[in-house]
Amino acid sequence: MKRRAFLKTITTVSSVSWLPGSAASPAGSREGPLDRFKLGSISDEWSQDLEEALKGMKGYGLRWVEVRNLWNIYNTEASAEQVRRMKDLLAGYAFKLSVLDTAFYKCALPGTKPVSGDKDVYPYPEQMDLLKRGIERAHALGTDKVRVFAFWRVADPEKYFSRISEELSKAAEVAKAEGARLVLENESSCNVATGGELAHILKLVPADNLGANWDVGNGTWQGEVSFPAGYGALPKSRIWHMHLKDVRCGAGLTNCQTAVVGTGELDLLGQFRALLRDGYQGTMSLEPEYETASLSHGAATRRSLEGLLKIMTAALA
Repeated sequence: MKRRAFLKTITTVSSVSWLPGSAASPAGSREGPLDRFKLGSISDEWSQDLEEALKGMKGYGLRWVEVRNLWNIYNTEASAEQVRRMKDLLAGYAFKLSVLDTAFYKCALPGTKPVSGDKDVYPYPEQMDLLKRGIERAHALGTDKVRVFAFWRVADPEKYFSRISEELSKAAEVAKAEGARLVLENESSCNVATGGELAHILKLVPADNLGANWDVGNGTWQGEVSFPAGYGALPKSRIWHMHLKDVRCGAGLTNCQTAVVGTGELDLLGQFRALLRDGYQGTMSLEPEYETASLSHGAATRRSLEGLLKIMTAALA
């Protein structure tokens, strides 16, 4: 975003007052951000303890949650008893699960050499079993959406897009047989990192149960301006879930770091105005991924949520 536009955005957002618990509007008043958008958060951005996370989110009026890690394990490794506990907590705190996260295809595509040297979360031969576990847990917890990836990033990702699309098509067939939808995330460490790459793969895989998990910041690490460029490339009808964060970079989109939402350089106000214009009805999760020695992770997440709610309120004005 150009500096002048960025400063204008910050001025607009800072003029909007917001307090915890006020994001949903009283009956008869102007629509609030939680009335219009299905906003939640990834639970482990608050705490590894799911109940503690839900309590914190409930205090801000959130009604949606995305589950990734909890109780120091990945949710796809949770026992049947732990899944029942998750279900009871969601019901007890009146939360809906937006997406069940998996590390599906966060591994090397056979025959390729990842540029980052990342180790496979699960080896390639175990991927379909992982997907099926994710789908089982998703259904048990009340959603049909499962997050997936596009293998560890290589030096020339597009060279392998045909193979990647074949792999995703196979996964979509497995998911469809189980009544599930897959949301493919643009992840900076994977072969689909930008909005442009995500749009390309979606075109190659027209399966009606494969859509986008649009992360508004991740493409920045590959030099993409997420809004308007990244978002503009995407087929809007296939964006089914979103991740929200903020990013601050040096000149030329170098040395990028996550930032408390509202203090970075992403044009989140423009993004939300575009979502309103385009009639977006999908779910979305705060995923600030912000680390600092001066704040606990939970406190940093709270600051990001407060900043995000101010931006959303400004977009509705």
